[in-house]
Amino acid sequence: MEKEAEDIEGESKVDEAKDKSLFVKVSEETRNIIDKYKEEKGMMISNLIANAIKMYDEYNSMDPEIHGIINKFKEENESIISFLEKAIKFFGDQKNLNRDLFIRMREEMKMMLIGKTTFNQLIAAAEAPEESLDKPQKSNVAFDIIMWYNKKPLNHLNIEEIIETIRTIWVVANYFYTIDLTKESEDEFHLLFRHRQDKRYSKYWLGYFIELFNSEELACKCMVEGQAFDESISLSIKVGYKK
Repeated sequence: MEKEAEDIEGESKVDEAKDKSLFVKVSEETRNIIDKYKEEKGMMISNLIANAIKMYDEYNSMDPEIHGIINKFKEENESIISFLEKAIKFFGDQKNLNRDLFIRMREEMKMMLIGKTTFNQLIAAAEAPEESLDKPQKSNVAFDIIMWYNKKPLNHLNIEEIIETIRTIWVVANYFYTIDLTKESEDEFHLLFRHRQDKRYSKYWLGYFIELFNSEELACKCMVEGQAFDESISLSIKVGYKK
């Protein structure tokens, strides 16, 4: 009983010590900052201290690699906040510049985002006779892009995930300006691709997607059929069975 009483008394003293106010002597500059936030924000000193300590802890808990970058690029007499302000503004400017530039190029110049293999495929298709689109259609690089976008192996993706990836990537790349999806049932889909090219362009991509959805690499067997028109492609996909 005595031991238990001593433990309770000890815990009580610890709690009492924790509850005591923290008194520290601060500079005039720090006092002015405290007064500023007390007056403008109505904040208690305890809240200011808690927020400051939390922020200090979060900053010092960042990946050491980040601290290395800050130390490498920050000017000798520059404050941390000044450096972070410049870094964030630079990041925002670059993101806006890249996004706006690509949107302008796409809308005004009708330019496409195109990979090396796809470029070579299209060159081969352009040089081939009108009826010879088989080879570039079968040199299919879509699976690399689909896996990259989803961060999953191909055989872990269902058909709907693959379709949604194509709808996103092929519009961003400006191969098509819209791709409309109609879900006829749980295992049947219809896609309507619209572009600004010609019927041969439609035939190329129709063969490309038929090759893609008939591939043995997919997790399920599909039945695919479609039609190529002057500025659009109609594609129907029905999921047969899982492999």
